[in-house]
Amino acid sequence: MNRSIKELAFSVVALSLLMSLLQTEKLTFYLHTHPLFKYFVFVSILVSGLWLFWTVLDYLHRRGIYYYCVQKFRSLTIPGPAKLLIVFVFSANLLAIILGKPRYPFYDVGMFRWSTDFINKDKILFEPKYYYWKNGDYKILDLRKETSFLLAEHLGWGYTQEFTFGAAYHHKSEKENFEFLSHAMKERGVDSLWVGIHSVNYETREVKFDPDICHAIKINETVELYYGPIYIPEYQLKKCDEH
Repeated sequence: MNRSIKELAFSVVALSLLMSLLQTEKLTFYLHTHPLFKYFVFVSILVSGLWLFWTVLDYLHRRGIYYYCVQKFRSLTIPGPAKLLIVFVFSANLLAIILGKPRYPFYDVGMFRWSTDFINKDKILFEPKYYYWKNGDYKILDLRKETSFLLAEHLGWGYTQEFTFGAAYHHKSEKENFEFLSHAMKERGVDSLWVGIHSVNYETREVKFDPDICHAIKINETVELYYGPIYIPEYQLKKCDEH
């Protein structure tokens, strides 16, 4: 067992190094520009060569995990043509993976066929959320944690993950969604829900919540938001206009 584990571990290391070499574009260019890369290439070739020599030697002596797998496969009670097809598909996929060259139908991942253009987006992510005031401080109505037994503060297990996700994202722009949440919170002693801005600065790692109702209206109207803008109640719009 220990020998098999060592053999597998050595195989993983050797194949990783070999694939890195075979998939490196402009290999000769890097050899002439990065001194450390020369050592990497030398070690990769040495380790891959030792692994190949060791594997072939073990197989010729009828030992090792690869010999065991081949013999187990040959002993399967399935038709010969099916075995040949399995060997062909496995070999083609393995070769495509080692070379890093997806070719349909081998090693093909459709979602990676076409790359998208890189967009340098703003480092600050804004998300409008409902909140309420309690004892002179604001409390965020974080719908996504309301179905958790340990984190729920208001809705609890009577509301599923599908509901909270829909209420927080897919249907957040609908008036009916707000009215439902507002009614549920009034039953729990919360008179009014307001919209504030939860933000994350991925450059400074600062996370903060801004309860300014007018700023929330501005962000909701001008910034490209995840799943679109949120529904803002009429009384918030009216109060902001008064200021």
